[in-house]
Amino acid sequence: MRVLALLIFIVSVGFAKPHILVEDPWVREVPPVSTMSAGFMKIINTGKEDDYLIGVESPVSEVAEIHTTIMEDGMMKMRKIEQVKIPAGQTVEFKPMGKHIMLINLKKPLKAGDKVKITLIFKKSGKITVTAPVRSMKMHMHH
Repeated sequence: MRVLALLIFIVSVGFAKPHILVEDPWVREVPPVSTMSAGFMKIINTGKEDDYLIGVESPVSEVAEIHTTIMEDGMMKMRKIEQVKIPAGQTVEFKPMGKHIMLINLKKPLKAGDKVKITLIFKKSGKITVTAPVRSMKMHMHH
């Protein structure tokens, strides 16, 4: 009986944690002369506890950072942010003109159809690696 009670406790504690899903990751195609690109996706926390995206890594760039876009003095500007809260039971969308992943100092040009690995680092859920296709911006102009 004790073993069963312990097992039920372990299972119930497990369900209280954040549970992160990543949907529709993609990276923006950039001209061959560009040294930067941006990644977008939806991060869904289906768990009962908040989590935080605290870092990113990608083998295609020397640096990967979490950025947001803000309006300052009438101009759109990008700012690095240290973390993004992913509230329990909610979705946080990384999209153009909003929160996004900056891939800085690309090691090679990214062309539509390429695949990019991005590792998301969460405070509680650890590392989650996704494969994001590179998409032409022309595909997103019609939305």
